[in-house]
Order: sequence, then C-alpha cells, then structure tokens
Amino acid sequence: MFIISVASALLIVKDFYSIKIQSSVRSYINGQAEYSKGRNDAAVNLINYLQTENLVYIAEFKKAIAIPLGDNIAGNNLLVNGDDSKTKAGFLAGNNHPADVSDMIWFYKTFSSFAFAQKAIKLWGAAAPHVNRLSTIGEMVQQLQQQGKLTPIAKEQLIEEIDGISVLSSEWESAFSRVLDDTASDIKIVLQTVNIFLILLIMSISFLFVMKIINSLNKSESELKATVIMLNDTNRELENFSYVASHDLKEPLRMVTNFLGLIEKKYNNQLDETGKTYIHFAVDGASRMKKLIDDLLEYSRTSINKITYETVDLNEVIDRLRTDFQDVLAEPGAGLFAEAMPQIVANKLQMQQLLQNLVANAIKYRSEAAPQIYITASATADHWVFAVRDNGLGIEAEYFKTIFVIFQRLKTNKIQAGTGIGLALCKKIAERHGGEIWVESEPGKGSTFFFTVSKQL
Repeated sequence: MFIISVASALLIVKDFYSIKIQSSVRSYINGQAEYSKGRNDAAVNLINYLQTENLVYIAEFKKAIAIPLGDNIAGNNLLVNGDDSKTKAGFLAGNNHPADVSDMIWFYKTFSSFAFAQKAIKLWGAAAPHVNRLSTIGEMVQQLQQQGKLTPIAKEQLIEEIDGISVLSSEWESAFSRVLDDTASDIKIVLQTVNIFLILLIMSISFLFVMKIINSLNKSESELKATVIMLNDTNRELENFSYVASHDLKEPLRMVTNFLGLIEKKYNNQLDETGKTYIHFAVDGASRMKKLIDDLLEYSRTSINKITYETVDLNEVIDRLRTDFQDVLAEPGAGLFAEAMPQIVANKLQMQQLLQNLVANAIKYRSEAAPQIYITASATADHWVFAVRDNGLGIEAEYFKTIFVIFQRLKTNKIQAGTGIGLALCKKIAERHGGEIWVESEPGKGSTFFFTVSKQL
C-alpha cells in the first residue's frame, strides 16, 4: 500500500511538472515571437522616421524597442543570477504575460546547465548586441536631428545599417526559434517516456496488490484456479507491454480498466475503503489517459490521413447534433437553432466533428442560463462562412488565439473536463478544408466561433 501511495504521488508530481515545463517552453516561444515583432517594428518605424521625419514614428520606435530591450535585461540578469524582481521587470517589459514570468524564471534556473538550454542562451546573448545597437541608432538619429546634421547621406547610411541589423537579427531569431521548437519536441519525448514508465509501475504494483488481496481471501480451489488463470493472462500482457506501449497505448489502458472493474465488482465486499479508493484512482487515471490518447490520435489522423470530399448536407449534420445533445437541449429555454444550411463539398465526418466540438464547448462553458446555440451560414466568392454563437461565459480577448493551440484550455472559475485538443482539432479541420477558424467574444456576453470552408475542394 505504501508503494502504491508513492507511485500515485509520483504520477501526480509528474503531471504537475509536465504542465509546468510545457507551459514554460510555450511562454518562451510566445516571448520570442514578441521579441522578434518588437525588434522588427522598431526597425520599420526608425526607417519610416528617417524617410519622413514624422515624430510619430519615433514614439512608435521607442515603444517597440522597449520589448526586446526588456527581454535582454531579463536574460542578462538570469545569466548572472541576479535579483528575480529585476528579471521579472525585464520579462514584463518584454511583453510576456505576467502569469508566465515566474515559470520562465524557474525553467531557466532549473535547466540552464542542459545542452539545449546552453545553445538557446548563447543565441539569446548573440542577438542582444543587435538590439542594443538598434536602440543606440535611435538615440543617435534624434541627436543628429536636433543638431541639424541628419543629412540625406547620413540617413542613407543609417537606413543601410538598420537593414543589416534586421537581416542579422532575423537569422539569430530564426535559429533561436528552431532551438525552442527542438526543445519542445525533446521534452515531449521525455515526458512520454516517463508517462509510460509510471504506467508500467502502477500497473505492476496494482497487479501485486491484487495478488495479495486474492491470496488473503482463501477462496475455493476452483475459484482460485480461475483467478490465477486471469492473473497469468494479465501477467503475460504486462511482459509484452514495454514493446506494445511504444506503438499503441490504448490496448493496455483498456485492459487495466476492464480488469480493475472486474476486481472491484467481484471482490467489492472484501476490499476495504483504501483498496476501493486505489482502484478508483487507477481506473480514473487510465480513462483520462485513454481520452487523451484518443484525442491525440484523432488530431494526428486529421493532420496526416488523406481525406475524401463529398457533397454534404449540413442540415443532416445539425439534425444529428440535436440528437446527440438532446438531454441538454431538452432543458427549458435551451435550444440549438439553425437557419437553412447549404450543401457543401467537404468531408462529412470532419464537419460533424468540427460542429460537435463547437456545440459541446458552448454547452460546457455555459452560463447560469439555459444554453442557446445559433448556427448560421453565409458565402463569399471563394468560401463558405459559418458562425456558431452561444450565450455562455464568454472569453477574454487575450485567449482568442491560444485556445486553438493544442493542450490550451480556457480557464474559468468552474472545473471543466477535457484534454485541450477539441479546438485545436477544429482548427486543423478548417485548415484541411482550405479555411480558418476564429472567435469573437466578450466575458459574460457569450462567444461566436467563425470558420470557413473553401468552395474549391
């Protein structure tokens, strides 16, 4: 029992740090994008000022250059293990989200000695002088203007230098982005390996625990023989699991769930509350992982498999949705409303998945009022445009893009089940149909998800 508790604790700790590490890497990726944008905007505005001498561009230059300069301050302070408050101030000036800053500092301090981090740190440091030089040029331009020395020749030379800085900075930033992408992939592989190891550990411990319980029950010879046969079958599966897991995690997860369910049902009267709790935790964990694997496989299939297109009557798809969600739609005041839908060329299954995910989200993130969902369609020259509007909680503007990223879930004051893959799947389906997806929303006023489907499929 002690070992099971330790294994369960390890699984919880692993999940916590998996989320923390993935969030940290995502924060650095987002921060690098802000860094590149700030540096590029600063260069563009400075060139515009040199060409027009419009002071508006100087103001925009100062605003833009502050972003990469802030990140440079944070990087330099981390490098010398300086005061965290100064590092935080630098990251915030770099337009990083306040909620991400602490994780970014933790990630640097934890992994800075690793090879991948050393490479990223080197690139980060190499890019800093270019940004600093760009800032210096900005100050120089203002001084020359005040002194009346900003001649056409000086302007031409400065623009040429700024263009050179932009080219070099772009190369460093691209290299830095590749390191971050490689880091994210490597970390994902490590976490998956740890996940498999912990599953094997918990399954093995569960098996030993069940053996101990069965031996203590002193069943009849026939019952004991049947149980031993079942356990031997399970043991054979466990022996092959290391190989099978690398190709298909779903089968061992299904087996664990089924056998634990049989044990819980058959020996329910003999198990104490602790044993029942452990079985419940194991079943619940396996079910959640199976859901995650199913969603990941579905996302992968959507990305890789070749799809066929046919004429799809979306009225039939919406009728199917009304059947699927009939329990919720039966509530007083609830409803799924749709105008006459067109027939389009698409993959019917994927259209069903896309609309089902959007309707499911509208129900999941509902307000206190009964859910009311409206689906409309319009057309442009090249695309069909669909809108799914609800009266739910709404979404803050800062999350409009991140909710379509895999594993990113909307944070509310309610606990919501899910894997954070649904909207990423919707985005992938829209893209595979030559379209895109986006959201318009205000907190407390519901959300409208738009997606398009090309007419040229």
